[in-house]
Amino acid sequence: MSQPSKSVPLIRRPWFAFLSSMRFAVALLSLLGIASIIGTVLQQSQPSATYLVKFGPFWTQIYQFLGLYDVYASAWFVIIMLFLVISTGLCLIRNVPPFLREIKSYRENAKEKSLASMRHSTLLDKHISPEIAARYLKVQGFSSKTVNREDGSVLVAAKKGAMNKWGYIFAHAALIVICLGGLIDSNLLLKAGMLTGRIVPDNNALYAKDFKPESVLSKGNPSFRGNVNINEGQSADVVFLNADKGMLVQDLPFEVKLKKFHIDFYNTGMPRDFASDLEVTDKETGETIERTIRVNHPLTLHGITIYQASFADGGSDLKFKAWNLADPDRTPVTLKATSMRDFPLTIGDTEFKLEFDQFTALNVEDMSQPPENRPQSLQNTLNDVRAVTQENKRFTNIGPSIIYRIRDNAGQAVEYKNYMLPIKQEEDYFFITGTRKGLEQQYRWLRIPMDKNGKADTFMAMRELLNNESARQKVVAQATLGAPADIREQFSTAAANTLSAFAQGGYLALDRLITQNIPAEEQEKMQGYFYQMLFGVMNAALDETLKTYNLGEWQQDEARQRFLLHSMDAYTGLTEYPAPMLMQLDGYTEVRSSGLQMTRSPGASLVYLGSVLLVLGTIFMFYIREKRAWLLFTDGKIRFAMSSSRNERDLQKEFPQHTQRLQQLAEDLNHDRPN
Repeated sequence: MSQPSKSVPLIRRPWFAFLSSMRFAVALLSLLGIASIIGTVLQQSQPSATYLVKFGPFWTQIYQFLGLYDVYASAWFVIIMLFLVISTGLCLIRNVPPFLREIKSYRENAKEKSLASMRHSTLLDKHISPEIAARYLKVQGFSSKTVNREDGSVLVAAKKGAMNKWGYIFAHAALIVICLGGLIDSNLLLKAGMLTGRIVPDNNALYAKDFKPESVLSKGNPSFRGNVNINEGQSADVVFLNADKGMLVQDLPFEVKLKKFHIDFYNTGMPRDFASDLEVTDKETGETIERTIRVNHPLTLHGITIYQASFADGGSDLKFKAWNLADPDRTPVTLKATSMRDFPLTIGDTEFKLEFDQFTALNVEDMSQPPENRPQSLQNTLNDVRAVTQENKRFTNIGPSIIYRIRDNAGQAVEYKNYMLPIKQEEDYFFITGTRKGLEQQYRWLRIPMDKNGKADTFMAMRELLNNESARQKVVAQATLGAPADIREQFSTAAANTLSAFAQGGYLALDRLITQNIPAEEQEKMQGYFYQMLFGVMNAALDETLKTYNLGEWQQDEARQRFLLHSMDAYTGLTEYPAPMLMQLDGYTEVRSSGLQMTRSPGASLVYLGSVLLVLGTIFMFYIREKRAWLLFTDGKIRFAMSSSRNERDLQKEFPQHTQRLQQLAEDLNHDRPN
């Protein structure tokens, strides 16, 4: 009968060798490194709208599918860490037993031939006893073992720096411990609950009280990381967690109230420091404590750490000037509103909804480049503290702004961004409002020029005048006075038609007038003529506006000419403005909101332990050198040999020194003996 084949040991099986190989572990570490870079560069766990604005609808869905918005909790990141734990664990299983045997071993079975073949090996000329040799090695920091062999020879085997092997063990154990800490904090239980249907993210509810029971996590949840915004004077006892395509609510064992939010700024307007005065009440005991937290100075209660993460608008009171664009009246109405809320809006017989977003009291932009070199002008408005350190940039606070939307009955909305203060572009200042119809689009800017009194009154008054037919006739008559008598009538007719067309639709209407009434071969020539005529008539219109509305005189100078040109551009823009009214922020009372991040991270202690092990492993591996020494006494000869697993260069210096010292020690002890 044939003998049954012996089973292959576990550590010799191909799958074991592959999983425990260094190549596999290095590949996993490289993937984790790339993922960590992505998680550092790309802001994590932000609202979906933020990513939609940055990347557009196509790439937003791709990145979301890949889990790049929550890298450290994504399934593929967790799987990589699991395999790294398995790989490193198998590597330790394979290597720790021989390492431990090596640490304990003195290699007392070394033969004379093997000792003689070592790179650092020699015969001592002088006689010395094994006891003296062992004591010398002990003085030099070696631990030794003396072995009397059957052939009558005596071997003194010594070693130093055997703890070097522990460096390998500690370093690999550190990877396991750190990854286990990461796995514990990666919401594995949460993901398991979502897979089984026990936990269901909600993507419809707006308030914590509206979340379904299966979307609410208990206080006993061992690990979570969530965010909540609290307005001054308000409190919260839950945090919100991003999960898949919805949200979850995490109950807290305490209630947090924001008493006051503090913020300091650099001279440029960039935030320098922000802090929250909190009042925390324990739900079970009713005990209340007051603490102030700020960036890098969190508060920990019940194993939950409260971080100062951000700040935002908490529902500020706003005041607007509003002009009905269907009515040329220069006098605005006053609207009062609150940011982060919706209001009904009725204009004529049409119903709209006015939806206000966050109010921003400070907007900091790089003003080191001229406006024509800044893409979309204010598109890159900055609120990021990291931007302060960027070189060759000049950051300037350009004042408060508000984002709002006007939505019609069909549900279609246009978004607007309005700045309260006039902003300098090139040589002049403008009141600006941006418009866009989708989050993926960039703002298109309406720029209303500031007059010599620092207001928009002159432009609005001129707009009212242009829409008054009798006033236009008066302006044309005034402009015609300077024309030669023989062409005055024709000039008056042309000027009236030009101004009337411009009043109806700005430059666009004037272009249509030229296209429809002038032969194609003469349009380019006549276009310049009409624009020169328009500028002259508009100059007269500006004079009439200043006089009619008692706005003061404005001497003919370069600043006035630029204002007139900018006004003509703005008037054209208003004719195409996609809103029933123009709103200009005119005042506010700011209410701030503190963004708090709350985390329960039991795996953090494991990460700290792993970090300590990693430091110890590094020290043991790179700063503790394993060295071995042998003295073999046989047939009246003494063979001395040394070896090291690394740093052979050190032995090139140490070995001759030890040899010389042993020779000298032998000579000193045997000086009275005859040769």
